[in-house]
Amino acid sequence: MLDAAAKIDSVGAAAARVEISTIKFVVANVLQRVLDRAIQVHGGLGVTDDTLLAFWWRHERGARIYDGADEVHKDVVARHVLRQYGFDARNRQ
Repeated sequence: MLDAAAKIDSVGAAAARVEISTIKFVVANVLQRVLDRAIQVHGGLGVTDDTLLAFWWRHERGARIYDGADEVHKDVVARHVLRQYGFDARNRQ
């Protein structure tokens, strides 16, 4: 994330699009797994409003969609990687 932030500062967000997309889906998935485990550990209490876990889970889940679904970000990264090997997904060449 620090490398992506440095790239954004030096050359702009458009040049760091792949890094931003990678961070977006990796961090969101890690956070979802951590929250899921925490809720599991707390049992029924984890899904009540007596803890912050249910609140965080609801908001984290929505955050995975706001800036584009994970699949959109994975597509950005995949197109970039494939382009490095001479494959253009748009032209299928």
